[in-house]
Amino acid sequence: MSSAFDLVIYGATGFTGRQAAIRVARDAPPGLRWAIAGRNRAKLEALAASLSPSPEIIVADSADADRVDAMVAQARCVLTTAGPFARYGEPVLASCAKRGVDYVDITGETPWVRRMIDRYHDEATRTGARIVPFCGFDSVPADLGVLLLAQQAHREGRGLGRVTGYYQAKGGFNGGTLASALNLLERERPADLANPFLLNPNPKVDRATWSAHADPRGSWRVPGIDRWAAPFFMGPVNTRVVRRSAALFAGTEQAYGDAFAYQEGLLMPSRVAAMSATAALAAFAVGGQSSLLRKAAAKLGPSPGEGPSEAAMDGGFFRVRFVEESADGARVAAEVSGPGDPGNRVTVQILCESAFALLLDRDALPDRAGILTPALAFERVLIDRLRASGMRLSLLDTDAA
Repeated sequence: MSSAFDLVIYGATGFTGRQAAIRVARDAPPGLRWAIAGRNRAKLEALAASLSPSPEIIVADSADADRVDAMVAQARCVLTTAGPFARYGEPVLASCAKRGVDYVDITGETPWVRRMIDRYHDEATRTGARIVPFCGFDSVPADLGVLLLAQQAHREGRGLGRVTGYYQAKGGFNGGTLASALNLLERERPADLANPFLLNPNPKVDRATWSAHADPRGSWRVPGIDRWAAPFFMGPVNTRVVRRSAALFAGTEQAYGDAFAYQEGLLMPSRVAAMSATAALAAFAVGGQSSLLRKAAAKLGPSPGEGPSEAAMDGGFFRVRFVEESADGARVAAEVSGPGDPGNRVTVQILCESAFALLLDRDALPDRAGILTPALAFERVLIDRLRASGMRLSLLDTDAA
């Protein structure tokens, strides 16, 4: 397919989109043809003028499906940060699926992705489009961390057991993330948000299976270390992505195994801290059902286009330790970690490396198309890219588990 551009960054004038454009301008190899796109020409021109090399500009509003389709027709890969995706994302994804154009985004909106799977997975599979949502901090560390453990289990001639991802992080959030979270609470059904298998090919499971995989609601003591954990606020996103990977790998040489299960927690220094974090998360979920409280949160928080300072983003970090407990009690661990604000620096790092993988490493990628998870789309290719860009993704000694 002949295209005017290798890469189009859509939503480039938003907070995350600007960061992505800056990183592509810095890291793209010579000769990569790229453009920035959005609905406001003046903002696009100002951004382009600040970048070296200066990219081309495409004006396209998500409300105009024809303009969006014309934009996609010029690209080999579309990188989009224009959320909330339930409001603005479908025309871009639908056009990529129709035209066989690769796609990456940073959504954490699982019900929206469920609808996109139902509407466009088969078409994307036919056209050869690799549609890869969740290419940010949500949910690449989880998806690739569990993949590392699964690959190790295969080397040992077994399947995975129960895995828990324990998070530590320091960072802020931007106005786009807040808008997406509030939109999710306003528009989506609580039953869909709570479904542990929402993204699986068949999201309907019996009550017993649902209960065995439901999100934790209380705090717990972490086995083997003097720490407590609370439910991780992004667990209802990350765990669904990991379970979709497990479901799509089933029946292949990469199968995770029948005993596999996955949960997430946020490491806390004490029982009191864990209980407080659990209560705060529950209060946010309940309060998010109130339109008055959503309006207050939107007013008090950053507006779309706003986010942390450069210094604050540079001062962040994340660390996730994935601990497996197999049926025989053996413990194996992996770690995914890196510097930078997870929701901003790390998300942009992952997003751009995902797009580069689709554009520059295509021959090394698995031969898959459709609406994929990061693990299914990239496997070792993205692991290697993230390592080269400064992130740690590694197995740990058994004693470290």
